[in-house]
Amino acid sequence: MPSRVAKEISKFQSNFLWGGVVEDNKRRIHWVSWKNVCLPIECGGLGLKNISDFNMSLLNKWRWRILKGEDSLWFNLLKARYRDIAMNSFCGGKDEVCWRVSGDGIFSVASCYSLIARKRIPCGPFEKFNEVLSLIWKMDIPYKIKAFGWRFFVNRLPFKDLLLVRDIVLSPENLKCVFCGIDPENREHSFLKCKGVEVVWREISSWIGKPWRVIEEECKACFMDWYSVCKKNKVKVNKLGVVWIATMWILWISRNGICFWNEVWDVNNTLWKIKSLLWKWSFFGEITHPISSFYEFNKDPLLFLS
Repeated sequence: MPSRVAKEISKFQSNFLWGGVVEDNKRRIHWVSWKNVCLPIECGGLGLKNISDFNMSLLNKWRWRILKGEDSLWFNLLKARYRDIAMNSFCGGKDEVCWRVSGDGIFSVASCYSLIARKRIPCGPFEKFNEVLSLIWKMDIPYKIKAFGWRFFVNRLPFKDLLLVRDIVLSPENLKCVFCGIDPENREHSFLKCKGVEVVWREISSWIGKPWRVIEEECKACFMDWYSVCKKNKVKVNKLGVVWIATMWILWISRNGICFWNEVWDVNNTLWKIKSLLWKWSFFGEITHPISSFYEFNKDPLLFLS
């Protein structure tokens, strides 16, 4: 496949990911570059295939068959066209060829793609909380929320500070956090450390029996802190992070309501929405507890997530 064709296919894929099937010809912001979208999930990507790398893997499958000297029509045609020169230049004999990447020595497109894709993973210091990026995809929650969690952790949601970086003009007043109306909006401040949302985190912390302390760490470390508390309370593996992500999702919905629909910040209503959402999520996946009413769930939420 020509590189130009591969680039055009990748462009279509990226446009669909960030814009969907829309025919208004408006250019959408591509919040994550396509090369990063194609990174493995644990490295911050979505694990989608890079079309150029996949094409190379398929070509290597043909090379493997040539090296092995398979007795087939297409092989005989190649041999007749290019004689034995190309065949002899690869190796001494077909029985000596093996694929070291796989344990059985047999070539596979999947193992070849993994080998090529690994070279695209950026080198750098190991990040302790990289596991967060894979944990969110294992939760028993809607895929829409998983995608939100991924974008939140890689800091690619349309926070006001990021819109400014992308030359989207906002008035000084519109740059402020909607919850406190004082500091500029960014991920860490508006959703973790703002005094306006602190009361929400404190109440949810009390609700699940987590000792309260002021949140000072960045988002991944904060997530792992709440994750470990749920783990100690024997919450099911695929529900360990749901309290944190549900709180973050409702805060995001509330922020958008204030920004776009002139809604009023209401802490009690926000708390009710978080608890209600978690009650609904308690029925996702394999249910190992009796069906609970919201009243029962509200009294001991971790019991019904265990």
